[in-house]
Order: sequence, then structure tokens, then C-alpha cells
Amino acid sequence: GIVAFNNAFHGRTLFTVSAGGQPKYSQDFAPLPNGISHVAYNDLEAAKAVINEQTCAVIVEPVQGEGGVIPADIEFLKGLRALCDQFGALLIFDEVQTGVGRTGALYAYMNYGVTPDVLTTAKALGGGFPVGAMLTTDKFAPHFSVGTHGTTYGGNPLASAVAGAVFEFINTPEVLEGVKHRHQYFLDALNTLNAEYQVFDEIRGQGLLIGCVLKAEYAGKAKDITTWAGEEGLLALIAGPNVVRFTPSLIIPEQDIDEGIARLKRALAKLAK
Repeated sequence: GIVAFNNAFHGRTLFTVSAGGQPKYSQDFAPLPNGISHVAYNDLEAAKAVINEQTCAVIVEPVQGEGGVIPADIEFLKGLRALCDQFGALLIFDEVQTGVGRTGALYAYMNYGVTPDVLTTAKALGGGFPVGAMLTTDKFAPHFSVGTHGTTYGGNPLASAVAGAVFEFINTPEVLEGVKHRHQYFLDALNTLNAEYQVFDEIRGQGLLIGCVLKAEYAGKAKDITTWAGEEGLLALIAGPNVVRFTPSLIIPEQDIDEGIARLKRALAKLAK
């Protein structure tokens, strides 16, 4: 079987929506494939209880995106790597949200020093152009002979060229170090704002994937905040009902962060009324 995690999001194909750990996305696709177990994220003991000789793969996000912008603990990912090695299972990292520089490394696994056997990547891979890819280590790549992983539009030459150009731009010290700098600048600004409004219980994430967790008294208000932010000309996302999510451009200027914080401040003022 396959082991996945609660509150995960992996996509909307029949398999990926089943591997995802949010019933609100999968319930309307029934009957779902069997053989997928879900356990608590960041809980290594729970994973140990279900990973065994019958496990063929473990799929995990290094940072849960839709699930609330929750970074994995390093010991959790190291433990999954060890369990997969012990039982001969594949370790799959879903880096569709975290990949291509988003966390300040080219891929988030590099922040942890834990290498998966298979990695999925998309979204930023095309810089806005539709493209996705699955990467494997040299050990497993030979098992994919020509035609075993084909799709009608897979391997599109234009998409491949775009992805190559994106890598050339993003996989540079200037961009990746810039993401780390902007992360700290954005975090400091959010913490300063929160010191005034006392809305967020925690501000977490990696690089420019940042989640602001609402305090209990504001539970369920994330959508309201993003709506008000939109009225102020600020595009923000939710990651569940209690987390406001920010994923700005990797090269966002500091003055744009300042302007965004000013607009967020006006949105939070509406919440405080």
C-alpha cells in the first residue's frame, strides 16, 4: 500500500485526490482507489505504525501547503527516509508548491538534507506556463522506459524550453539568497503588524511560502481577511479556514512588501471593528 498524511493536498487526478488527506476534495470522486493509508503529519510514531514490508511508497509534502503552511520537522523527514530504506519503499516528495526556489533552496528537500526517490514539481517550474515534471534518482530512472510514463501533451518542446529557461534564472545564488532575505524582511514586517493587531497566533513557513495562523477568537475568519485584502488591492490566499497564506514573487521588491503590509493593515482594521 501507500502511506500519505492527513490534510495533505496532492492534486485532483483520481490517484492524487485519493492520496490527499482532505475528504472535502476527494469525497465526490468515489469510489476511490484502495490501499492508501493516512496518518498524522509530523508524527513519526504514527508513520512507524503503518509503514512495513507491504508498503510500496510514502508520499509527503516537505511543507504542507493547502493543509496550513506547515513545515515538516527535520527528524520527521529523516525518519521517513530511514523507514523507507528499511522496508524497501519509495519516498516521494510532492514539491509542486515548495519547489523551484519557493523556500530559498531550489527544492525544499535541500533545506533538510533528505533526498527523496521521486519528486514532483510544477507550478513555478513554468513561470506561469503550464508544465509539470516527475524527477527520480538514478537508481529508479532506468525503470521508466520509453512510453511507460507518457501523456498526450507530455514532453512538449515549448514547455520543456520554458522550464529550462526558468531554471537558468531561478537556480542562481542571487535569486535563492534573495528569497531568504525577503523571507526575513516579510516576516519582520508581519510580526510588527501583528504586535499592533494581535490577530495571528503563529507566523510560519519557509522562504516566500508564509502562513499566518489566526488566534482562536478569530477562528474561521481567514476568508474574510483575504476578501478585505482583495478590496484593498492585495492578493492573498487561505490555507484552510484559519490560515492566511502569502506566496509573493521570488523577486518582489522590498517597497512592494511594504505596500502589501500597508494594505493588509487596512484589511485587519476591518476585522478588529
